[in-house]
Amino acid sequence: MLGFGIADAIAKTILSSRNVIRIAVVSQAIGTSLFLIIALGLDPFLPGFAIIFLTLMSGALSAVVLGSYYLALGLGKASIVSPIASCMTVVAVALSFWVLGESLTWSQLALISLVFVGIILVASDSSVPKESGRKLSVILALLAAIIGGANIIIQKWIADSNHYLMAFFLSRVFMIGFMSPVSPLITDTNRVLISKNLLKLVTLGLLDVSGFFAWYMGLRVGVVSMVSPIALSSPAVTVVIAHVFLKERVQLHQRLGIIAVIAGIAILSAIS
Repeated sequence: MLGFGIADAIAKTILSSRNVIRIAVVSQAIGTSLFLIIALGLDPFLPGFAIIFLTLMSGALSAVVLGSYYLALGLGKASIVSPIASCMTVVAVALSFWVLGESLTWSQLALISLVFVGIILVASDSSVPKESGRKLSVILALLAAIIGGANIIIQKWIADSNHYLMAFFLSRVFMIGFMSPVSPLITDTNRVLISKNLLKLVTLGLLDVSGFFAWYMGLRVGVVSMVSPIALSSPAVTVVIAHVFLKERVQLHQRLGIIAVIAGIAILSAIS
C-alpha cells in the first residue's frame, strides 16, 4: 500500500499526456529487470502452456490498465485519479464471489455501494466544466478500475500455479511488450531519460513493481477479497502526498467522496 501511494505521487511529478507511455515502459523495465534476477535465482523454470497463455492475457490487460492510469494521472489530479482507479478492488471482490466462489457478505455489499457513491462524488468536478482533460482522466481511471479488477482474477490463477515467480516475470515482460510499440507513436517534445528524471524513474519502477510483487505473493497465500482491498488502499497515502507536496486542491463534495472511497476500501479490507 505504502509503495503504491509513493509511486503514484512520483509518477505525477514526471508525467504528461505526451510521455505517459514512455514513462510507463521505462520505469516498468527498470523494476522488472530486478525480478528477472530473483526469478532466475529461485525459480528458473517456465510454467506450463496454459499459465503462459494466462500471463499473456494478464500482460495485455495490465498494459491497458497501466497506460490508462498513467495517462489519467498526467491529465488530472492524483488525489482524484488514485481513489477512482483503486476501486478495481471493488470489481475484484465482486468477481471473486462469482468466479472464484469466495464469500461476499451483506456488509461487504454495503461497503462496495459506499465506494461507488464516493466515485460519483469524486468524479463530479463543477469547478472545471470546460476542462475536458479532467473529465477524460476520470473516464480513464474508471477504465483502469474495471479492467484491473478483472485482471486480478487472472493474476490469482497465475499466482496459484507452479513456477509462479517466472510466471510473474513473464506477465510483466508481456505488459512491457504490449506497451513498447505504442510509445514511438506518441509525440513527445520532452525527453524522458534526462538526469533530473533518472532517480525518479528508478524509484518509480522499483516501488511499483515491488508493490505488485508483494500483492502477487499475497494473492498466492490469501484470498482476493482480503488481499486486494488492503493492497489498493494506497489512495490514503497518495491523497496526503498530493495535498502536502503537489499542492492539489479539491472541492468539499470531492473530499467527502475521497473519504468514502478510502473508508470503504479500508473497512472492506478489515472485515474481509
